[in-house]
Amino acid sequence: MTTIAEFMANDHQACDAKFADAEAAALTDDWSQAEPAFNAFRDGMARHFRMEEDVLFPALKSSGGPAGPVHVMLMEHAQIKELVKQMGAAVERKDAQEYGGLSETLLMVMQQHNHKEENILYPITDQILAAQRETLLGQMQAV
Repeated sequence: MTTIAEFMANDHQACDAKFADAEAAALTDDWSQAEPAFNAFRDGMARHFRMEEDVLFPALKSSGGPAGPVHVMLMEHAQIKELVKQMGAAVERKDAQEYGGLSETLLMVMQQHNHKEENILYPITDQILAAQRETLLGQMQAV
């Protein structure tokens, strides 16, 4: 039986792998690989955020979960989305130096963000939403 924490941490790892693929290609000016790799990363992140913002966070809040941590995660999502948007522009310009700087920043933000989710928010979610776990996992997989 998979927990919400395990499911979401696995998705973090999948996004991280896509991020690394895109970064490796961009930093070697291999734009034929960097562009599709970046698009896969961007799409994976967008899906991850939809799972949280459309399914997980609303369920947590409606069940009386802590609003403060959810609010912080949403603010960080906005920051991450902006960095990803800027990275997309760097890909369009084929600007490895700008991409590299943005990817360094994003990596730090994502590492801190994922740590908070995996060690604080997701375990709380598993406790509060234990009775709804299978339904929520199905809804998130359907995103």
